[in-house]
Amino acid sequence: MTVSTNLSVLRIEQGTLRWWQAGDSTSRDVPPVDGLPDNTVLALPSDAVRLGELAVSQAERKHLRKSLPFLLEEDVIDDVAALHCVYGGGSDGIEDTIRYGVTTRACMDDWARLLPEHWEGPWIPESLLLPVNEGELCLVVETDSVLVRSSAALGARVPKQLLAPLLNSLATPPETVLIYGQDQHDDLALLPPEWIINAQWRRGGFGQALLLSGDHSTLLDLRQGDYAPRLPFQRWWGHWRQVAMAAAAALVLHLGADAFVVHQLERDNMALRAAIQASYRQANPRGAVVDPEKQLDRQLAEYQVASSGTAFTPLLATITQAVASEQGLSISSLNFNATSSEIRLDLIAENYALVEKLRQRLQTQDMTATLETSSSRDDRVRARLRIVGGRV
Repeated sequence: MTVSTNLSVLRIEQGTLRWWQAGDSTSRDVPPVDGLPDNTVLALPSDAVRLGELAVSQAERKHLRKSLPFLLEEDVIDDVAALHCVYGGGSDGIEDTIRYGVTTRACMDDWARLLPEHWEGPWIPESLLLPVNEGELCLVVETDSVLVRSSAALGARVPKQLLAPLLNSLATPPETVLIYGQDQHDDLALLPPEWIINAQWRRGGFGQALLLSGDHSTLLDLRQGDYAPRLPFQRWWGHWRQVAMAAAAALVLHLGADAFVVHQLERDNMALRAAIQASYRQANPRGAVVDPEKQLDRQLAEYQVASSGTAFTPLLATITQAVASEQGLSISSLNFNATSSEIRLDLIAENYALVEKLRQRLQTQDMTATLETSSSRDDRVRARLRIVGGRV
């Protein structure tokens, strides 16, 4: 949007939306949304919006948004459910008087349909856009009616023939009456005679009055409650749609690549597990395979140097060589205890002398061989030797 120091106004004239800028003598066609200044407001027809002030208590303030229609029920003809009531001022608990505005929901819906798409500016009664100071009354004379602003909170649009009775009903006459119009004689004639002396007539209309309009941020905005501005998701989507689609495509590709990598890793892991199990089976073809790495480490540990420092493999080599050197002697079973560095050797011999000869031979090879049991059966001698190896 463009930036302007003067107020820009969208105004409804004969059911059509028109555009006014400060100083314009006539209205223009409404430009695209991006051509409207940032300080553009919608001027609501003042003959369709009732403005007023209301004194409320502290207790009433807490539920004022819901209770306001019922507080005004006696002052309006329409059903309360069909009204749109808003308020401003005093909402911080500082003032005792609030400013309110009342119109119908049907009017709000009709006005919303006239607005440019994606425009979210404030909706302010047109009479409140006229300039006014303390003790002043501002009038804009138009074709059949007069736009009136009598204070910071009050304004209206009245037929020309009802202007004088309205002004006579004011409790305190203003010190100055500021009139914008095209015919000075006819415009002044609309005032009560005693008011003419305090009148200041200026050639112009609504556009010229906007030149002196003050800050609109303090004015009563009817876009409250159900009609409050919503976040412009549709407009944002129009701006960011391509970026979102590109990001979504990149995310899909990334997730697809991750899924492919995960699938590859799972397949490689299965192949690796199969290779590990096959390698384990080469070393130990029997037994259940739960954790081949731990199982194999545990089994290999039994053949490592024990805490006593004796290794199993040298002992086994010495014993088997000694047994093989004796004819008529064979090993039935062999058990190794890594903790005590002991080997229990079960032998089958043709006679007891062969067992004793083996024991003495092991004694000469830095081993302690003790005969634990022996027995004779079927012309064979069965014996068990406990062999303790020397330090390595």
